[in-house]
Amino acid sequence: TALIAPYLTVTTAITTTPQVASAAASSEKPPPIIPLLTTAKRLRTVPLFAIVDGNGTPFHTYDKDSAGGFGYFFTSYISAEYILDDAKKAFEKAKLEAEQKKEAGDTSGGAIGEDGTGEVPDTWGQARIVTVPLDVAMQLSVKKTQSVATNAKARKFNTYYQVIPATEDLNAAMRIDSGQRFKERGRVPLFFVDGLTLPSNEEGLDRVTPAFFILKDLVTEWKKQYPDSDLPKIQVRELNETFRSMITPAGRDKSVKDLVFVANSESVARAKDCARSYKLGEMILTK
Repeated sequence: TALIAPYLTVTTAITTTPQVASAAASSEKPPPIIPLLTTAKRLRTVPLFAIVDGNGTPFHTYDKDSAGGFGYFFTSYISAEYILDDAKKAFEKAKLEAEQKKEAGDTSGGAIGEDGTGEVPDTWGQARIVTVPLDVAMQLSVKKTQSVATNAKARKFNTYYQVIPATEDLNAAMRIDSGQRFKERGRVPLFFVDGLTLPSNEEGLDRVTPAFFILKDLVTEWKKQYPDSDLPKIQVRELNETFRSMITPAGRDKSVKDLVFVANSESVARAKDCARSYKLGEMILTK
């Protein structure tokens, strides 16, 4: 995980700086199967979405098993919007319950139990959707990080991050792969077919193999290139496994050498209208 740390510079918001080459040169480990900078560039074209407050502080979910906070990045804007609507409804409900408890003299039962606070932060009502590039999300998913819970007496918690696919595409992946892989939390399908390629903008590569986050985008691209041919058997691979194959020193998975990621076409358009402020080191911890 240390190999990809230079991708990210943390201030009050996320920015990316491609300083990977110098870091790799100074490392004693053998290089990965493709340059880390290339991996970063391929991932960066995919926008994800997260829910934050008005200041860019992300909402995390408290996990009892790990005693930490989980942050989520959504591949689909619609999925993030659905969660945001639920969060705002929960905010109104929590605010009403807090007022009732206060009137009754009950100060127990905070946002995360005894470690929390009885106050419902007003920032919940200011929740909004921001965009975060996939390279940043994947780095966070493998790095060990901690954040201060601003609504839990400024206590620090370990933080974990997961990318959440659209439900319809996760279901499609489970129909293609009947095993247990995509039934595990945090698994993200990537769809591809043999024979489908795209022009490359990378030096030394004429064509690349696309892996799609959205199944219907794969079908659309195939019909565009081969309108008179039947769609080959759709295959699926998993994002986190693919990412680790790309960054593992002396990796042996040659299938990732020409693999590129194709974002949800709708998400690319929606991301243009989203803010990009996402604070690291702070979070609002919820149940």
